[in-house]
Amino acid sequence: MIKLGCGTVLFRTFDLERSLDAIRNIGFEYFETQAVGPWCPHVNVEKDDPETLVRLKNKFGFKGITGLWSLNGNILSNPNSVASGVRSIEWAAAAGIPVVHTGDGHKPEGLSDEDAYKVLDERMQILLEAARKNNVTLAIEPHGTFSLTIDGLKKIMKLGDESCLGINYDGCNVFRAGYVESGNGQSGWQGNAQGSSETEVLKGIIDRVVHCHAKDVDAQGNCVAVGEGLVDVKGCVELLKASNYDGVVSVETEGGGEFEQVVELATKSYRYLNEIINK
Repeated sequence: MIKLGCGTVLFRTFDLERSLDAIRNIGFEYFETQAVGPWCPHVNVEKDDPETLVRLKNKFGFKGITGLWSLNGNILSNPNSVASGVRSIEWAAAAGIPVVHTGDGHKPEGLSDEDAYKVLDERMQILLEAARKNNVTLAIEPHGTFSLTIDGLKKIMKLGDESCLGINYDGCNVFRAGYVESGNGQSGWQGNAQGSSETEVLKGIIDRVVHCHAKDVDAQGNCVAVGEGLVDVKGCVELLKASNYDGVVSVETEGGGEFEQVVELATKSYRYLNEIINK
């Protein structure tokens, strides 16, 4: 059975406890969070005690924490992504979080694809060694120059085996085929390709999916409740069900908005996903 979760990034401008209370009251039994401060300052892997997050999970009656977005996830252009990624993996393991999300990021100008893959491979091997050591899966999200295409994802998956490397699939990112750099309270999409079919890409890499984001956008690119936008979330969920995927489908947006608006979006998304998952 697919698990239904929600990312605290929806509530990134609000207190974590208040956010978790709202997420649980909507009906979600699982949640994920981010270590991407100040964009989403809910977890600081350099200062926070992992046990504190575990206590909050238990306090609000969640069944589990499904993922943690790594600090400095832009591997290709940020050398700090290695040390902070290792720290994120260690922190996740201590909190009982099975998956750490990261992304290949944006290829630096002037770097050939071949050289970029060498950089990615070198840095990824350090992260994957940490993942193996800590019994955590590193999950690449379609979130950069190479990972937004099926060929790019397949090539990245060759850098490690299923025991430590997988995909956090986000069909919305594939749909709009942009690269997002989040930080300092802002995010911006830079279109770098025509969008691929989110379902066709998923078909090609579904055997490596270990976590999945459910995000939807309107014609202007604004995040809306899942099921109300242009992304074929239903098609992706049907593919996951057919493949006997038993991981999480986790609601995600870029956050922002009034608290009540976020609650409404999350509630509508929960109802829609709960219906199509259990249909």
